Amino acid sequence: MSTLKIPTAEIFEPLLQRCRYKAVYGGRGSGKSHFFGELLVETCQAERGTSAVCIREAQRTLAQSSKRLIESKIAALGVGSHFKIFSDKIETPGDGLIIFRGMQSYTFKAVITVIVTGLVGAVWLGVKVMLGK
Repeated sequence: MSTLKIPTAEIFEPLLQRCRYKAVYGGRGSGKSHFFGELLVETCQAERGTSAVCIREAQRTLAQSSKRLIESKIAALGVGSHFKIFSDKIETPGDGLIIFRGMQSYTFKAVITVIVTGLVGAVWLGVKVMLGK
């Protein structure tokens, strides 16, 4: 298996350290999704059998989900032969799986259950937080 060399913006470098939870806050176009998309592909490549769920706050179609971004990262990183892309999921090296859901079909309780029980190795939770004055 090849080692991926992914350039990382300095602001995201602390997120490359091993830790149980990783979270970022930032505006539209700040690179959060691209960073975590590359990190997920790298993790799936390095840790065979990794399973993940990508949950977006609003997801009307898979075209609006993180799936399209992850597919583009797989292609850009040249590891397409190690992944199998289907219409609704992506199989990862070592019989892992990435699935995609909208928050409307998952409650926070279900998300926390998935995380705590360790059913998946990674959860990508994209939500927009509105802060009042």
